[in-house]
Amino acid sequence: MTNTKQHIALFTTHPLFQRHFATDLELIQNHVDAGDDVTVLYCDASLLACDINTYHEPAQCYLCQKTRSIGLSLLNDNGKGNITQQQYLRLTEQDKADIATLRTTFTSTADLQAYTVDNYDIGMAVLSSIVSYVMNADLDVKAHAPLIRHYIISGFMAYRSVQNFLRETKIDKFYLFNGRMAIVRAIMRACQSEGVQFTIHESGATNNSYSLFDNSLPHNIQHTTDMMRQHWEQASTAASERLRIAEEWYKNRAQGRKVNGYSFIEHQQQGLLPSDWNPNKQNIVIFNSADFEFVWVSEEYQHHIYQSQLDGITSVIDSLLPHKERYHVYLRIHPNLAKIENELRPLLQFQSENLTTILPNDKISSYALIEHASKVVTFGSTVGIESAYWGKPSILGGKALYQHLESVYTPNSHAEVMDLLLREDLPPLSSQGALQYGYFYNSFGIPLKNYQAKNFFAGTYKNQSLFPSKWLFRLFTAYKRFVPKSVQDSINKNSIVRTFENNLSR
Repeated sequence: MTNTKQHIALFTTHPLFQRHFATDLELIQNHVDAGDDVTVLYCDASLLACDINTYHEPAQCYLCQKTRSIGLSLLNDNGKGNITQQQYLRLTEQDKADIATLRTTFTSTADLQAYTVDNYDIGMAVLSSIVSYVMNADLDVKAHAPLIRHYIISGFMAYRSVQNFLRETKIDKFYLFNGRMAIVRAIMRACQSEGVQFTIHESGATNNSYSLFDNSLPHNIQHTTDMMRQHWEQASTAASERLRIAEEWYKNRAQGRKVNGYSFIEHQQQGLLPSDWNPNKQNIVIFNSADFEFVWVSEEYQHHIYQSQLDGITSVIDSLLPHKERYHVYLRIHPNLAKIENELRPLLQFQSENLTTILPNDKISSYALIEHASKVVTFGSTVGIESAYWGKPSILGGKALYQHLESVYTPNSHAEVMDLLLREDLPPLSSQGALQYGYFYNSFGIPLKNYQAKNFFAGTYKNQSLFPSKWLFRLFTAYKRFVPKSVQDSINKNSIVRTFENNLSR
């Protein structure tokens, strides 16, 4: 905060994500307490698709609006600053005419990815939203054509509306959540197009903290690397305490303790190795991850060695096959993929003499695999940096936030990958970068003063629930469960048509 009165703007895009909405409220309250004016932009069910209501279900819109109203009512201006609430939509007649010229049909993910509007990488952002929802990085653009159209239009409306708002109102800083997906990416690009400073908020290391990223996506690899190093080097804690906090993060994960609300190994048996494990061989362990989680974040995360993670896995296994007497490959399929058939199926179909595939729900211990592996290969999984911490040569075949920390090998071609795998004397790299990573993810962030987390998903703000009556949620759950899907789809489609017509008539 500064001593000079500022005009701050914030777009509440995710009221139903409790911790992130609580961060919205915290930021607003902090600026008001500092004497700043804050304009809160909100959606009044005018988006045709968004990341908390993909198919524009009227009941979901109602719950979102009610939650937003409850949260904002808990703010107190204290007679210092001023809070103004405004519906975000403000389209000019030219903007409305431009909607008709938007491209909304595409032939492939690459075709959609390349689509931009001015500086807004709308195709990439729409892909990020839809892929996260359907959990399939290889999106069928024809099957999802209506959803793509709705996201394209909604992203464009958000982009132009925020641009128009910023042209009408002098804003010193704009806050938004995450920045990766269609609507929030539109806000970020609008700020950049108008030269307005923006800050993105995301989760912190605990359920009761948040983090801030000035003028950068939280997923920007170099920016986050710089933050990790700075967090380590400028820490006020003693070196021994930094080391303890960093090591605690790795040990908690290895022991199956829930970190940020979950553990992927709680059903695994500590120390258990595959029955065909041969300690006399060079055992290469590949840990895969879900491609949909990061591949469409930005151009920075596009595969640079292989066409896809599956291509990388099969290429490594095929290239090691002539050396099967000496090398064996174990593929540990990520536990999170147990119910994601489109990513699981091709992994299960691949067979090779030198391959043992470990199913997502298998009791074999991931950390026993790391401990006994000769080398570890990952394509972005956190296991890559964990393996480096545990003293293993760790080879990164994709992109990851830890790739510049100098604790993992970062080859730039398949030939380089194979050279590393076939070197029997390959040493582990320094664990210093891994320690910086662990320290960052176990301690970074700003404590939330007014939010008390019950768990990863829920909590209270100023000792009050942010959500409307539980009976509304029960009614909505019953509606989703018992009303035929065809009826729900019809209601949603009619709602989208009415919303679109209302948007153009405003």
